[in-house]
Amino acid sequence: MKKPKTIKTTKKKGIRSSIPKADTPRLKLCYLFTTFPLVSETFLQREIRVMKEQHVDLTIYSLYGGSDSFEGIPVHRFRLIELLLLIYWLPYWIIRKPGAIGTMLRRWFTHPPRYFTNVEETFLGESFALIRANQIRKLNPALIHGVWATMPATAALTLEDLLGIPFSMGAHAYDVFKKGGDCLLKEKAIRAKVIHTSTRFARKQMIRVGAPASRVHWIRRGLSSFPPVNTLRDEIDTIRILTVGRLVPKKGYLDQIRIYSALRKRGIPFEARIIGSGPMKDELEESILQADLSCCVALYGGIPHDQVQDHYAWCDLFIFTGVVDESGDRNGLANVIPEALSRGIPVIATPDSGILENFKNDIELVIQNASPADQWVKLLMDLASDAPRRIRLGKAGREWTEKHFDAHKNSARLFKLMQTASPLPSEP
Repeated sequence: MKKPKTIKTTKKKGIRSSIPKADTPRLKLCYLFTTFPLVSETFLQREIRVMKEQHVDLTIYSLYGGSDSFEGIPVHRFRLIELLLLIYWLPYWIIRKPGAIGTMLRRWFTHPPRYFTNVEETFLGESFALIRANQIRKLNPALIHGVWATMPATAALTLEDLLGIPFSMGAHAYDVFKKGGDCLLKEKAIRAKVIHTSTRFARKQMIRVGAPASRVHWIRRGLSSFPPVNTLRDEIDTIRILTVGRLVPKKGYLDQIRIYSALRKRGIPFEARIIGSGPMKDELEESILQADLSCCVALYGGIPHDQVQDHYAWCDLFIFTGVVDESGDRNGLANVIPEALSRGIPVIATPDSGILENFKNDIELVIQNASPADQWVKLLMDLASDAPRRIRLGKAGREWTEKHFDAHKNSARLFKLMQTASPLPSEP
């Protein structure tokens, strides 16, 4: 493959941006998403923006829902009605690639899905590959990248069987840990040319299931631009608390309700805002009512990222109560934490795996076990009354994000790995 030409560095809103010259050969990449764009996955949107800067010939597929375009880039949506086309394409590939189809069918018996959603995602990933393979063959990408180790990587694995095009994949959270991870995780781990993890813990897990260590790369996500730093209040009468994330068990929201209940019982004035959508919405609403917290705890649902910024600007403290849930699913480095830190907001978080490997106690953020709630009450009160400490924590958090959470720098590393892994020449 031709070596890329010199890359020039520019500045953009406080973030370094590596932009190839116009005559740099274009690498043809095919990105596979489960759903794109998704409000709760703004980090993947930032990754795509950086890939655009890398002079990539990029084709995006959304395998389940999503939009038809993203910031001027077409998004090729796979619609469930297309599954009817399996009547034609399955016999077609049985004749053209009987070995690949035999392997695909055997996997269902040798590596059966571990839970119902895994059944759905495996079926849809394989079906997408069978139905869209000829279309992707005509695109002739150098590499196919599945952003998650579940449905997108299943599609990429099947496309490699059918077309011989290599693939890379992301492996981050539920796709690696929930009930032992995706049913085909081991095969994907062995065959993927590049595996991108956003935590060291996920990297170790991928190596444990069989991925060659040289192919598994820990690269943090990042911000494409840094927001203004909050002006922290010197004196706090009512503590303003914010948390952002999907309403799922691994975010530990029930622990938060117990913390808020303990604050109210102590007569401590506070307001808490929970931003996010998900299957726990009804359960959380009921818990808030039962704890008589409707006056001070509000669920805002899923809202666009630019509107979330208003809530970051409002709060005094950001809390994150991530846990390992009953299925084994856990958080990586939740992107909302660096987003809060980038605004200079003090963060209190549980010692989740992605937290411990990235931060030191009382330097970038404060680490606190999910229980007992009384310890959280004391900690929240102490921080609310200690303006110098909050300022120190906020400054340290901003410095950490500027150093470690630059999307342009981090995604450019991922691009270079893809470039190296691509056996086909790029087109000018």
